[in-house]
Amino acid sequence: MSQQTEFLVVDVDTGIDDALALLYACAEPQAHLLGVSTVVGNVSLEAATRNTRAVLVLAGRSDISVWPGAATPLSNFAADARAVHGETGLGYAVLPEPPEPAHSAHAVDAIVGAAHAHAGRLILVATGPLTNIALAVMREPELPRLLKRFVIMGGAYREPAGNVTPSAEFNIWHDPEAARIVFRAFGGPGATPVVAIGLDVTHKTTVDPVDIAALLTRSQGMPLAPALMRFIEDVSRHYFDRMEKRRGKRVLVMHDPLALAVALDPTLVATRRVAVDVETAGRLTTGATIADWREIWGRLANSEVAVSVDAERFRKMFFDAMVRLAESRGGDRS
Repeated sequence: MSQQTEFLVVDVDTGIDDALALLYACAEPQAHLLGVSTVVGNVSLEAATRNTRAVLVLAGRSDISVWPGAATPLSNFAADARAVHGETGLGYAVLPEPPEPAHSAHAVDAIVGAAHAHAGRLILVATGPLTNIALAVMREPELPRLLKRFVIMGGAYREPAGNVTPSAEFNIWHDPEAARIVFRAFGGPGATPVVAIGLDVTHKTTVDPVDIAALLTRSQGMPLAPALMRFIEDVSRHYFDRMEKRRGKRVLVMHDPLALAVALDPTLVATRRVAVDVETAGRLTTGATIADWREIWGRLANSEVAVSVDAERFRKMFFDAMVRLAESRGGDRS
């Protein structure tokens, strides 16, 4: 992986896997995290913002700005995902209340501002519903031409099943109108495509209790290990418990950490260029991501959809990053 500095903005609805993605971003030396925007999705905007600030404090990065954004989707009301992530969004984990900032920009203003300030260099990663990104595109139609890379965790493109309805993945389903705006804005002439990390590949990247136990052993005695590993253990255990009840397996699917890792190292996945649109009015299929693999529409391909993943290399990268974070002394750095 190249070690050049990458300017990064991450848009999150911080639940369990968003939190792990944020920890990954804080642990990667090449990632210059300019700020984190928050959106309603897994939990309310207020809870997502609180969780984000608390996770950054845990990682020793309370210096990173957190920008609250959309508190409601553009589409009609959609349920949250507290059944998956727990009432607070962080499973069984309990983090200290983070300090309130003296002031904070709105997510849309901050995303557009960062894109202009770092034109051609900014990587934008969205691991929640695309409401903030849609609003940013409507505010600044040039956004898709200002970004170096735009990576989302969202959708199901070849996998026959969604994870919230039979056809839809949660992030797209929660605000399909926003997702449709985003997919239609990106990938045109001079515009970066949507790099779509969907269920097709994220379901191949899992960790289990043996992995967590090995991570705890590797990090034993390191300065940040007690708090960091307790957090990882507590959020993972909640996810394991739920998956065991639903699927009979104690696994955690690394949806959002994979998207963050691909943003920094695109070689982790193989992609195929394809036109993608989002169903917004189907009685049974709202939120489905429709990929025109046979080029029936005749549209310009707007997306790079991940079709395979080097899962073992990603898992190693994630665990190594958590050990690096545990080794740190928790001091903020710019």
